[in-house]
Order: sequence, then structure tokens, then C-alpha cells
Amino acid sequence: MAPSTPIQYSFLPSSPTSTDASNSSPTYLRPPIPMKSKRFRLRPIQAFLILSIVAIVTLPFAHYHKDRVSSYFSSNYVYNDLSIQHIPQASGGLPDHLNIPITLEARLSYLLSRPALEQWEAELPNRHGCPMYTFNRNEYFAHTGKEDQWRSVGTTDIRRYRSKMVDYLRGVEREGGKLVWDNSMEAHVPEEERRGIIFTGGEGKTLARMKISLQMLRHVLHTTLPIEVYHFPDELQDPQARAQLVDTFDVKLVQIGEKRLDTEKSWHIKNEAFLATNFTEFIYLDSDNIPLIDPRTLFDGIEYKQSGSVFWADLNKDHPDNAIFRIVGKTCTDDHWPAETGQLVFDKRGNNGLNLAILHLSNHMMKNPDMYGFLSYGDKDTFRFAFYALGLPYQQAPKIFASAGGYQTENGESSLNFCGHSMIQWGLTPPSAKHDPSYHPPPAFLHTILAKHRNGLQPSKLFTHIRRPRLDGISEPLLVRTLYEWTGDCFAITLKGPDGLPESENSMMDGQGVIMQDMSDLLGGGEVWEELKALSEVFVKINQH
Repeated sequence: MAPSTPIQYSFLPSSPTSTDASNSSPTYLRPPIPMKSKRFRLRPIQAFLILSIVAIVTLPFAHYHKDRVSSYFSSNYVYNDLSIQHIPQASGGLPDHLNIPITLEARLSYLLSRPALEQWEAELPNRHGCPMYTFNRNEYFAHTGKEDQWRSVGTTDIRRYRSKMVDYLRGVEREGGKLVWDNSMEAHVPEEERRGIIFTGGEGKTLARMKISLQMLRHVLHTTLPIEVYHFPDELQDPQARAQLVDTFDVKLVQIGEKRLDTEKSWHIKNEAFLATNFTEFIYLDSDNIPLIDPRTLFDGIEYKQSGSVFWADLNKDHPDNAIFRIVGKTCTDDHWPAETGQLVFDKRGNNGLNLAILHLSNHMMKNPDMYGFLSYGDKDTFRFAFYALGLPYQQAPKIFASAGGYQTENGESSLNFCGHSMIQWGLTPPSAKHDPSYHPPPAFLHTILAKHRNGLQPSKLFTHIRRPRLDGISEPLLVRTLYEWTGDCFAITLKGPDGLPESENSMMDGQGVIMQDMSDLLGGGEVWEELKALSEVFVKINQH
């Protein structure tokens, strides 16, 4: 081992300013280690060049993701909604690992190849995916008394259902119809007429309520979207009535189809209108649905852009024993709510153009009530079932509905108890709120689903309050604690267990609860609220005639 080199120390004299006597002895220090490199100093020109390079690299990214950047800085990120998904993902589609192309032939072939199961074979997975202890599945009036009929659908019936779906679509093609959207279908339509609003109906109270919605759209919300009103041949034959609609509300009247004698409802007019319209993208509104925002904004919603369709949730969830799941080759799951089609947004171009085939397949189901009547409750289910049959995704609105009404009974007597007879359906998520979990859409529609059947209601108490879950995200698992019920009189929302706020007695500490809100506060006062109060008088009078 080589001998180490002795360390040389240098003598450093004491500081002349020191007053410490002990410093009189010399101080020995290790010699300074030589610097291996010069100290780096950032000069102004160098800093400018570095910042310029960073800007050149990051600005294109910031521009491309400008919605994320702007919403990030504008968001306060207060997590007042504990939904597991801020923006729900589209549901109903086939799993990616199956690698089934998004073509009509591939989807129909897959449907026909699915196993045809007996009720007992599908019961366990369906009841596991849609447990009976949640969401009052066995109390929904449309499910009552259907179990034996569902059970009677055997494997031969399932194959027959599927074959008839394919045969119907082939028939549409043979008659010259198109099942898959292509751009040539709108080539003759001016660009400003490719988006619009659709209504159906044209007689009696239905027409009177529709005028309320048209009044709100044209003269309060000031929407500029074109509006089409579809009606049967025996409706809207009075020239003065037609002229009033056209002149006052700037609508286009379209005669279509025929009423059916085999059913009380004429829901099939919706499907026929959707196929007949020149609108590539449309918003449909029931005549008893009062818009609270300009519907045009829905076309910008993130949910809509995901799959080209948005449906709003209804009161109850699916029954796991419904034979429709065996027919379409799908297991019942709780990742969706059945839709209520008092409003919907639809793009025929969605799902690689196959959204057009969805409309045709739904039309097939509506034309065969003997086959689908005990499986569905009108058009509200057939759209969804068509998506399931073709394994295509559709989108749900991000929030569950609220119950709207006032403190009066169904007969109009003043009451200390709240009675909800209408639905508040919320809007969609704008691009600016894409990364803001604290964002809650505004009320978009007031669907007077029960109110239109009530006589003697007090106008001043008609639409005064709403009742809703505190955590109302459509994918929120804690919705099982806020029980939605249709009592026959009111839409009731009941909390299972104590309130979830920390300061509440016996709190479950999960944040869930049921809250009341004043309608005027919800709408922020203003013109929409004032118009809603005024039209309450008109609405009540319509019911009295």
C-alpha cells in the first residue's frame, strides 16, 4: 500500500479586530480545495433564450388542450360532489377486448351468434348485476305482473326476435332506406338547418301545453334553432291554429303517419319523426316539457360529444328478470338508468354512422307492440334496447333528476308536506368545466309528467320548490340511500338512514342526504323564473278544461 501524502497546513494569523484573548495562538486551516469548474451565472440573454424555447415547446400543447388549461385555472376544485365519475362514460357498448368492428354487418353477426339462454341460465348473473334490493325494481308499475311473460320467452323465441330485427333492417334497405349515415344525406340541407328541435302532437291539451314550451323557447330563451312540429293527419287541420303556430313561434308543421288503434298511446310518432326529419342533429321535447335553458347549448355538452346521444334518467332501474336482456344478448348491469324520453339529444352520425340504424331498430320495436309491449314501456325503452342489440354506446346525462312541485296535495289543498309532480332534468357539462368536479349543471328542463294529470292545483304553489339528493351524480353509488318512489300522487325522494353530513345526528359520514331548494333561487330569479310563475296560471287552466 503506498504511503499517504501528508497534508500541508498553513498558518493564519488572528484577526486584529478580535478581542478574545484566546485567539492569541495561531490558527491552522486545511488549504482550500481547488475549484474544478467555474461558477455558472445566468445572464439575461441566456434566460430569454431558455424561456423562448420552453414557450415554443409548450404553447402548441396549451392551445390544443386549451379547454383543460382554462378550466384548470378557473376551477376552485371544491369537491362538493363525491360522484365516482365527474363525467360519466358512455354505456351500453361492447367490451373493447371483443374487437368487434363498428360496422352494421359485424354488429348484427355478433347479435345472431350470442347464446340463447333460458331464464334460469341468465337469472344469477342478471340478479348479481342488478340486485333486487336497490332502486325498487319490483315496485315499478311497468314491471308489475310481467314475470311469467318474461319467463315464457324461450331459446326459440330469442332466436326469432333476433332474426326479425335483422329481417326488418334488411327490409329497410330493400325499400331504398339507408341504415348507416353518410354525408350525402345532408348535402341538400343548408348548414343552418341541420340542427333543430322536434315536437310531436297537435290537438287538445297536448297542443295547449306545447304552446307554453314554444313561448319559453322563442320569447324568453330566444333560441334561434329551427323547430319542427310533427302531427297526425287528423290533427292541426284548422288554418287559423296552424297560422298562429307558424306566425307566433316560427315553426314548421309536418304531417306524418297514422294513429294506431291497437294502443292508447301514439309514441311511435317520435320514431317516425326522427327518421323523417332533415335534421342531422336534433333535440326532442315532449309537449309537456318546459325548457329552462336555450337547448342549443346541449350540442356543446361533453356527454353529447362522446357518443352522439344523451338520454336523461327515469324513476326506476331495470328488472333483472326482464327477457329483453336475453334477447339482446346482454347481462343486466347497474351502470345505467332507464331513460325517460321527455327530452333527448341525438346525432344520426354517431357511432360511426350507426346511430341511424338505432332509430330504425327502435322503430321496428315500436311497430310490434305484441312482441315488445311486455318488455318495455313505450319508446323510452326501445331506443336503449336498440343500442344494446347492436352493442353501441349511448350517453347518460350527468345528474339524476330532482322532484319539482310545491306544498300542496295532488288535489290542490294546501299542505305542510312537499309533493313533487314534475321532474327537473339538469343540463350537460360544458367544455369549460371538463376538469372541474365542483361543477353542477343548471336546471335545463321542467318535465310536468304528473302535474298535467292534476286538477285544482294552486298556481302559486305549482313550481315553488325542488327536492333532490345532495350527491346526485348519475354514477354516484350513494344514490341507493336516496330512495325514489312514485307514490301514485307524488314523486317522493326518501333518505335511507340518517343524513351523511358530519354535524348530523348519528351521521353516516358519507355526505349523502336529501335537500330542498327554492325554485326561484335555483333559477336565479330573472326572466325565466318570472315566466314560470306567469305560465303556472295558464298551465292550471289547461288542466281544468
